[in-house]
Amino acid sequence: MELGQRLKAKRKEQKISAEYMAKELGVSVSTVYRYEDSSIVKIPVSTFEKMCNVLGTTPAEMMGNVPEMSHDKSDDTNKLPGTFEDPKEAMEFLLKLPTVAAYGGYDPSKMDDETMVAFANEILQQLQLVSYKYR
Repeated sequence: MELGQRLKAKRKEQKISAEYMAKELGVSVSTVYRYEDSSIVKIPVSTFEKMCNVLGTTPAEMMGNVPEMSHDKSDDTNKLPGTFEDPKEAMEFLLKLPTVAAYGGYDPSKMDDETMVAFANEILQQLQLVSYKYR
């Protein structure tokens, strides 16, 4: 299921109208529908966070990234990819890191696909470098 489908399903599950969502986000109703039909795939981080708050969910859940807790270190379900090549996967990765989003001050909606992939790969590379220290 794509992000837009999850947004629509969660909105309907919560019995929230598109008009109410638009008002809360400060966007038009047509923009809400475009988020839901994935016509707009680069949702600004601040808008995405507001959307999650209105829907009573987390960015990770909306991105479909709610891994089951595992204490087995050999479990590969939580492993990061080596690199990103797909801009959509890069965007999803960046949106799953709300701390990085809040700290970095970057706006994925203003990045072209190539920049987004390069940025996500740079963050991924830094995470890999730091993780070696704490294994």
